[in-house]
Amino acid sequence: MPVTALATLVMAHTVVGAVGVPGYALFALMTTLPSVLPLTDLGAGAAIVQAIPRDQSPDRTLLWGTVLSAAHNLMCAAALIAFTGVMVALFGVSGVLLGDAAQPGSDLAFALAAVLFACSMPLGLSRSILMAVNRNQTAFLMQAGGSVLLLLLVLAAAATAAPLPVFIGAFFFSQCVVGALSVVIAGRYLGMPLMAIILGSIRTRERERRKPIGHLAMPMTIVTAASAVAYATDRLVLSHSADAAAVAGYSAGAQFFAPASSLLSAAGLPLWALFAERRSAAGTPRGDLVRLLVLFGAGGLAVGAVITLLGPVAGSWMMHEQLRVGTGLMVAFAALLFVQAVSYPAVIWLTDEAGLRFQATAFSLMAVVNLAVSIPLARWGAVGPVLGSVASFTALVAVPAIVRALRRA
Repeated sequence: MPVTALATLVMAHTVVGAVGVPGYALFALMTTLPSVLPLTDLGAGAAIVQAIPRDQSPDRTLLWGTVLSAAHNLMCAAALIAFTGVMVALFGVSGVLLGDAAQPGSDLAFALAAVLFACSMPLGLSRSILMAVNRNQTAFLMQAGGSVLLLLLVLAAAATAAPLPVFIGAFFFSQCVVGALSVVIAGRYLGMPLMAIILGSIRTRERERRKPIGHLAMPMTIVTAASAVAYATDRLVLSHSADAAAVAGYSAGAQFFAPASSLLSAAGLPLWALFAERRSAAGTPRGDLVRLLVLFGAGGLAVGAVITLLGPVAGSWMMHEQLRVGTGLMVAFAALLFVQAVSYPAVIWLTDEAGLRFQATAFSLMAVVNLAVSIPLARWGAVGPVLGSVASFTALVAVPAIVRALRRA
């Protein structure tokens, strides 16, 4: 995770130096725009995690069928994303979506990003599998490798004075490379020809082998989509309600929040597979869950303090002193980190079918409220939408999830 954080910081500094603050605003908006879509994972992680402890057959029929169904869904979604992105670019309407951050060449960048992102989507299934087989360390090592690869590509683009679409394309190309390598590694851990399954999942003859995953995948997709809408739309709100400088400032702060959030998530990912086994057995004692909530809350406070102290200085350096990253913005991100961290064990505990349905409702309400309050709060600048996220997540996700998890433990 430190490798990822450092590489991301230097990468952002390089992009700002090469294309300026407005160019970085578009780069940040374009590279985070796919997270708004509810199609990134399609709930594959939840279905695969549940399938592994349940599948006791010698030929692993349930797991094979679950992976096949997840890959088929992702392949279909990828085709839709690529087609839509190209059509938006051809009709020249990407500027309507991008708002004040749009620049000349945005249509080409939009089409390139859509196609490359579509290619990476089925390959992203490897992350869910690595998590399901408790190989999270491998997933994060691959993430670090991807960050280094992206940094090298960005440095090469800056050295050759490449146009902005090249920088954006480098981001998604690095995702494709890392995704392909991760598929090979995940296939070995799983003992299955994962790449062949993904590429062959659209064949009609494989239809009978697919297993239904909608009862878990659908609510998990809603949770993922709602989270994406709640956070990724902050940049869009700022782009339309404020200006490109506000988008760049928010993105600079998010460069520190994202790896910090990933660090805490990495600590909690092993709980997913563990809780899946406990739910099928005797469950988790309430005292253990309380201790986990306290520990994750303490971790959130500690990491939040670090980004609050380092964020303003490192962020201003990253922006070449052309834009100041305020302490208030980093305090807001630290508060968001804390409420996410303290509720993380409860959210992971509620990943069975009933728990995911509950979370789908909670996260959907949170996304609606977050967007509604972020629009008026955007007048305060970059810090406004973050404060809206803190309030909506605390009231509609964190508190209800903790209460429900403690009642069920």
